[in-house]
Amino acid sequence: MQDEKIISSLEENESPEGLLIENTTEETLINESQLIEDELEIISGLNQKLLNMEKEVMELKEQNLRLQADFVNFRKRKEKEMSETIVFANEGLIKQLLPILDDFDRTLKAIENSDNLTAIKEGIGMVAKNVRTTLQRVGLETVNAIGEEFNPAFHDAITMISVEEEDKKGRIFDEIEKGYMLKDKVIRPSKVIIGE
Repeated sequence: MQDEKIISSLEENESPEGLLIENTTEETLINESQLIEDELEIISGLNQKLLNMEKEVMELKEQNLRLQADFVNFRKRKEKEMSETIVFANEGLIKQLLPILDDFDRTLKAIENSDNLTAIKEGIGMVAKNVRTTLQRVGLETVNAIGEEFNPAFHDAITMISVEEEDKKGRIFDEIEKGYMLKDKVIRPSKVIIGE
């Protein structure tokens, strides 16, 4: 058809320039149309990528929230376990002390029914020995004091007494209250009097 127009324009002595402009405009429109389609395809691809990324972000947010919830649950469970451990930590010791408590009850009952002071002293001595033995089994030890050199990590000086012997200066002269250690940790220092 275009050839016919060219022939017709030549026959009429018209310039084929008008046809070239018309032809060029059609090609330009076709090219622009193709470019627009290509750009729309790119935009569509970018929109799809954006939707995929938004979906991935939402999934990551949900995963993060689940992890936070799991951590909170874990922390609460551990806190509960620790509080139970603290509450029941002394259960074993108390079970070991219950027979001694029974001995005290029997001794008190014996005191009410007996006037034999020697037997009462022996009963109280046995109960005291059982208490010490039980506490030693769980790691309780007494802090050595009398005659030892004063050590502020183990001893608490209440007062000082003047002593004439040079070898007794700085040493513990008397113990007012016993000190105790639990498995190498001082839980109560000895209250002592030291020589100066």
